[in-house]
Amino acid sequence: MIATLIAVLGTLAGTVVAGFMQHLTAARTARAAADERRRQALAEAIPALLTGLARHREQQYLKIVARREGQPDATEARQTRYAARTAVTSAMDTLFMATQDRALLAVAQEAVDAAMALGDASEPELDAAGLRARKAHTALREAGARHLYA
Repeated sequence: MIATLIAVLGTLAGTVVAGFMQHLTAARTARAAADERRRQALAEAIPALLTGLARHREQQYLKIVARREGQPDATEARQTRYAARTAVTSAMDTLFMATQDRALLAVAQEAVDAAMALGDASEPELDAAGLRARKAHTALREAGARHLYA
């Protein structure tokens, strides 16, 4: 009788332990899947912001060249610049949704600020503004890569 009772209790204990282990495994799997989704979102957000920043700077340099050549600021050119600026804003919004990492977000904000300042730079300030924008872009690229592959 005691042997039967011990056998039943052993079976019940084994079932409880197996169920608990299955629950832990499922929780780890779910956590790993969520981490991978977050990493993938970040892996898409960083390059999108970098691309947006490069396009925005391109439009600003086109505006500067046109100004140097004495060309009027055409409506179509302004619309293209505004679209490039909007793309940067949207990409930054996406990055904020993809990460809570304050250091990475600060580097990204500096890159955005530097790119936006390029369009407002006077002719004497232009070289320094362009250098700041390129350095900030590089810093974001490096920080993003470190964050993704650390």
